[in-house]
Amino acid sequence: MLGVCWAGATYVPIGSRIPEDRLLAILSQADLSVLIVDKDGLDVLTERVLAASPDLVIIADVQDLPCGQGRIRLIDRDALRTVEFDETPPPRPMAADETAYVIHTSGTTGAPKGVMISVGAAIHYVSNMSHLVGLRASDRVLDTFDLTFDVSVHNLFTTWHSGATLYILPASQVMNAINFVRTNQLTVWSLVSSFAAMFQLTGLATPQSLPALRLTMFGGEPLTTGIVEFWRNIAPNTAIYNLYGPTEATVTCLALRVPEVLPRAPGAGTIAIGKPLPGVEAAVFDDGSGVVADGTAGELAISGIQLAQGYLGEAPVPDRRFPVLRGKRWYLTGDRVIRDESGTFHFLGRNDHQVKILGHRVELEEIEHHLRDVTRAPLVCAVPWPVVDGKPMGVVGVVGSAAVDAQQVLNALGARLPEYMLPTDVVAMECIPLTRTGKIDRRALHDLVDSRLR
Repeated sequence: MLGVCWAGATYVPIGSRIPEDRLLAILSQADLSVLIVDKDGLDVLTERVLAASPDLVIIADVQDLPCGQGRIRLIDRDALRTVEFDETPPPRPMAADETAYVIHTSGTTGAPKGVMISVGAAIHYVSNMSHLVGLRASDRVLDTFDLTFDVSVHNLFTTWHSGATLYILPASQVMNAINFVRTNQLTVWSLVSSFAAMFQLTGLATPQSLPALRLTMFGGEPLTTGIVEFWRNIAPNTAIYNLYGPTEATVTCLALRVPEVLPRAPGAGTIAIGKPLPGVEAAVFDDGSGVVADGTAGELAISGIQLAQGYLGEAPVPDRRFPVLRGKRWYLTGDRVIRDESGTFHFLGRNDHQVKILGHRVELEEIEHHLRDVTRAPLVCAVPWPVVDGKPMGVVGVVGSAAVDAQQVLNALGARLPEYMLPTDVVAMECIPLTRTGKIDRRALHDLVDSRLR
């Protein structure tokens, strides 16, 4: 990543555990110049993937290179060390409107969408956030996120911007993260609240176990008051921030330093998502894209320097998600919020069929697209289940049929969807409840799934 940034190019992180068809869709969309593959990603270099790959593939930490297509140059990273330069090439300056990175998110049509973030947006975010939370050169920062999750942008670049030290949690140490933080006396940790809930449920964290942790940032999911109280018990000296932001608004666009007296969203038991960062404007729109009064629920819209350039491969024109309203370009988040009299925003839920699963944004319609395709059933539904403290922990696929081979369907979906989107179960239901307008009654269906699977 640093090499790509130094060269003035755009980096596109791709997970090594995604299904082949999804990888091929990303390669077709991204039009890459070079593919850099580590040891874990070597297994995905099938003949089909190599046929869709760029002409240059650099492979790290591998003894034997795979057989490539005739046009492709496969280079071992060690071979690059033999290249001699008269002097170290200087970094190539990038203009603010060039694309810094592209991160793929779930899409409604069955294909991933590549969100393009500009250099100007990324630099603005990194400098602003580093100042906001007060990162220091003496900090020791933990990173637990895959590069395909945009919180990694926060962890890596704010750390380097501040001159702090970055610690990468080994994949084998995920269940031992608390001990890793304690042993290395880490001072800063960004995580999703589901990760903290896991420590709470399993008893892996004890009171006062993280005294050196001075700064905790939660994001990616609604933050409950219970998680805050639990975290303050194990990390008594930490300041806690609740961060909110879709990938399309460069990691985080609203933030709240959680006070001692916990603010709650009305009736939800969750922490407020705060106020916009400098350079970001937030508003609450009604269905007609008019601004509503404070205290009235509506859709959260974001404007300002941190907005994405758009989606890779799509024309950079105003669309349903990026309309031009009141003379400004906005991103409509699909999140229902209210703004109180102090200007603080509170998250109420989703307007559409999008959920967060362990911090990953998931379009239920994408799961339904593939579920319909593999079962050939005309009526299917992806149901968030189970829901704990208002947060979905997984998804169950429902098929309108008298019977279904659940394992066969899951195997077929596993070849199409990343692990975090894969349903935990598939159930057949001859009579899927419908509303008076003929749409699937998702609330009634959730209750039926809940009664059947509990």
